[in-house]
Amino acid sequence: MLSLHRVIDGDLSAGDALPGVYSTFEKHDIRFYRSALHMTAGRPGGGKSILALDHALKCKVPSLYLSCDMSRFQFAARAAAILTGDSAGSVKEIIKTAQGREKYRAALKGADHLYMAFEKRPDQDCLEDILLAFEERWGIPPELIVVDNAINLVPPTAKDEWSGLREISHLLEWFADELGSAVHLLHHTNLPGLKLDRPGPLNSIKGQIVEGASLILSVTKTDDEFRVTAVKNRNGPEDPTAQQFLTLSLSGALSLSDPPPTPVLPAQFHDWA
Repeated sequence: MLSLHRVIDGDLSAGDALPGVYSTFEKHDIRFYRSALHMTAGRPGGGKSILALDHALKCKVPSLYLSCDMSRFQFAARAAAILTGDSAGSVKEIIKTAQGREKYRAALKGADHLYMAFEKRPDQDCLEDILLAFEERWGIPPELIVVDNAINLVPPTAKDEWSGLREISHLLEWFADELGSAVHLLHHTNLPGLKLDRPGPLNSIKGQIVEGASLILSVTKTDDEFRVTAVKNRNGPEDPTAQQFLTLSLSGALSLSDPPPTPVLPAQFHDWA
């Protein structure tokens, strides 16, 4: 227990934002903070992993990515595509050749701040072991922890899916606070009648595990556009009903970027003589 004036004597970097990656997010106060739980939710195939991987690669802080539902090959191909700008489809073919493997191995070495774990059904003890291994390697806990995704984790005591999801949310919130890490949890939306080309509202989050996260992004994608709504945001504007969305450009390499600025058309002059 601390007196109020002693609270500021702790680690004041705990609430700092991670380096910004997309100016579109920065303009709307969408940021990832240390010591906080964040969530990205969307339909299956809606782009959750695209955002999480692209952000983790470009944020360039010591990071741990726990991928529970993607193979090592698929993950490596996606990361190599983002880092080189080659299309994801071509990477999957080229990487099978000896020359291609060396090309993409060199590219992946440029992202040595990101460490991977591929346990498919990790429980709390497994998560702790992975985090301890990371800290032994770096000497510090990860600044960013990505968990892909919630339904693949094994809660220690839950008797059903709903209570299990809530337990997982509380566990990851505790890890964020204990380690001073920004935790990014990927999760699903589930609401009949949602349009596939629009982010879902806050009440579409499966299991309604929305209390602990300081930021919840609802996402979806089209062929060339990534759409995002902050349906919960303790540090900026939010739109729980997802009436509006922000857009990022989505390339064939499954890389995200700020959309090009809207061109300013020249003023039209009329000769009224």
